[in-house]
Amino acid sequence: MLILLFSISSKASEENPSLKFLKSGELVKELSLSELKDKLKTHKIKFLDLMHQKQKSYKAFTLQDVVRLGFGEGLNNPEFTDAAYQALDGYVSVSSISKLKEPRGYIVYEDLDFENWEPISIKQVNPGPFYLVWTGKDQTTQNEYPWPWQLVSIDLIKFEDQYPAVFPKGAPKDSSAFYGYEIFKGRCIRCHSMNQQGGKIGPDLNAPQSIVTYRNTYMIKEFIKHPSKYRYSQMPDHPDLSDQDLDNLISYFNYMNENRN
Repeated sequence: MLILLFSISSKASEENPSLKFLKSGELVKELSLSELKDKLKTHKIKFLDLMHQKQKSYKAFTLQDVVRLGFGEGLNNPEFTDAAYQALDGYVSVSSISKLKEPRGYIVYEDLDFENWEPISIKQVNPGPFYLVWTGKDQTTQNEYPWPWQLVSIDLIKFEDQYPAVFPKGAPKDSSAFYGYEIFKGRCIRCHSMNQQGGKIGPDLNAPQSIVTYRNTYMIKEFIKHPSKYRYSQMPDHPDLSDQDLDNLISYFNYMNENRN
């Protein structure tokens, strides 16, 4: 099972927070902000922050530099397929390991526009001490790039092993259910769980009952695509999802409902 580490290490004060690096839930290294500053080049960046919806300026480290320091050669271990980014509030964002190695990703640690971080999201929370951002125009959440704030750890995982209750065991890789699983993994697991594995922000979609048993297909698809039409919620709209994408998600939900362990 994935070990969720939601608290900042007691050895690091609020002025010197730390970031944890894990492999399959096991801690391999912990680096404080002062250690990161000492060992890595710092950058001043200014870009359109998609979470704030405006230009923002930060001090940051490149994501590539941070993960190389944290994982070393372990970053190239073919055993791992994905990276799980764990936040203080229970949010878990998962993306392919290849994204860790892409340019234009930064872990920001200081807001240059505010004395102590500009609040973020409808809950107006402090996004520090570490906030993962991307400066490329296509590096968006819609394209399955993680943007977690209050980041406390990065975990290299083999998804099928770490989230066995989310994986559609037995579904052919060219099936609608498997395509839906890939969408769920890339977008939904950040906030939702499946069979009590995954994010803790939104409701579990298969336990104790599957969403397909108490919501009709039309309403599920509508709410996934445009939740802001129906409810004040942290759930983002997904207007780019096609009808086929939504059908695939429904197929995945049905498959998981019909294949309970």
